[in-house]
Amino acid sequence: MYGSFRGRLLPALLFLCGTSAWCAGPIFNVLDYGAHNDGSAIATNAFRSAIAAAKAVGGGTVFVPAGNYITGPIQLASNLTLDIDAGATLRFRPIPNMPLMKGRSEGTDAITPVPLVGGSNVENVSITGRGTILTLQSDWREFAPFGSGRALWQSILQRLNMKQPVPEEDYQKAALSFRPVSVGFVNSKNVLLQGVHIMGSVGWTVHMLYSEKVNIRNVIIESFDPPGRDGIDIDSCRDVIISNCYLDTGDDSICLKSGRDADGLRVNRPTENVTITNCVIHRGHAGVGVGSETSGGIRNVVASNIACKGTERGIRIKSTRGRGAVVEDLRFDNWTMEDVPEAIHVTGYYSISPQEPASERTPVFRDIAISNVTIKNSHQVANIEGLPEMPISGLRISNVIASGKNGIRAYNTTALELHNIQVDSERGPAVMIRDAKDLELDGVTSRKPLAEMPVIRLDHCPGAIVRNSRAFPGTGTFLSVSSGELKTLALTGNILNNARKATAESTTDYWEIIPASAAQTMAATRRAK
Repeated sequence: MYGSFRGRLLPALLFLCGTSAWCAGPIFNVLDYGAHNDGSAIATNAFRSAIAAAKAVGGGTVFVPAGNYITGPIQLASNLTLDIDAGATLRFRPIPNMPLMKGRSEGTDAITPVPLVGGSNVENVSITGRGTILTLQSDWREFAPFGSGRALWQSILQRLNMKQPVPEEDYQKAALSFRPVSVGFVNSKNVLLQGVHIMGSVGWTVHMLYSEKVNIRNVIIESFDPPGRDGIDIDSCRDVIISNCYLDTGDDSICLKSGRDADGLRVNRPTENVTITNCVIHRGHAGVGVGSETSGGIRNVVASNIACKGTERGIRIKSTRGRGAVVEDLRFDNWTMEDVPEAIHVTGYYSISPQEPASERTPVFRDIAISNVTIKNSHQVANIEGLPEMPISGLRISNVIASGKNGIRAYNTTALELHNIQVDSERGPAVMIRDAKDLELDGVTSRKPLAEMPVIRLDHCPGAIVRNSRAFPGTGTFLSVSSGELKTLALTGNILNNARKATAESTTDYWEIIPASAAQTMAATRRAK
């Protein structure tokens, strides 16, 4: 009976695959290699045998029919498609002596468990279908307790940062503190992840490392519980497309990384040429995050047509002293964010560290554009935090309609531009900026001004330009500056008749009115719930 069904199925699969490079060659059904689709037996060896058979003839498609499969890690080969049929669920469980591989953990080269499904040093490989990749926390509670080897790993990180040697056996022992990613590829090329539904994760959900020509599309990721599970991590990769995905994760939903601190500077491999588009993101720590592991540099990134609902942050670019390298040429366009505590966050203060002179350890943010954004019901519309020794340079935010408890705040910037910005803040100024050089505000306004608060507050922003802006009825003071600084500004083309005062100088410290930690506290509260 099954043979007859399989005979009808294979021509249909070949028709659907056509001449696509992602689905080529003969088909190897895992049931023919001993897999049970009722979950009654471990299918790890069956998957290995089917993959080995495909590899022996130069490649093909390993087909997983509908049903339930219990398996350990599945390591793919080049020129291979793993096609997980609709109705098929791969439930991953740990196996004795989990195999290890050279990988990366927390932005540092390490020995790690192999991914639950994926590969290393492979090319022309894909995971497709409408089936489910499932990881249950109850299956992994006894595997690699987080504290085991953790202290040793922290010691390794300290020694690496001090440029001290680390013996191989220490890396092997520290591997006990790591848990595998659900889907991962290392040093691979021409990788496709398409259509699958990934539920749960014991480590990061999808991790692409040192790879190129990666395409992730039409994927559903639901790994919100427990927290600490990223959705998609692109780590020192190039030429990447992520499209038409839904993510509900416990940490950063989509995150770009390139190494951490001294080891990341040593490896020096950037993440570059990345397109992210047409994604819906629910909850999670950030919608699209850049960093904090930035030591190899991150550049040439476009993230467009993104809808965030309930994420802690929407657009987040983060690094800290010690990471070094350059984050540049990023574009975020066509976003909507609702119930996002901190909608836009760009910071060089991801961790607390003492100020130091600019050096190769100092992260650089430059030439970043954020445009066509709608923000509703945020706690902090935008928080821009440059380092005094390395201001954020060339950040342009344009065409934004936003509402929230607090507006836009920025400090330590060079050539910051705000164009066509409408911010309705429930408390404090709509826009508050200090220590900014070559600042340009163009078409900045609030339709719901607070009579007791200025719409714009500037501190120590000599040479700033404020133009083409409008005061709406109910405005108290439109532009407030520190004492003696009004004469250093250029105002042109503004319509401020509705303001009680168009401009004013004041000694009020508005930065004390809105504590810097407000949005972070709000986000932490939501995460705890």
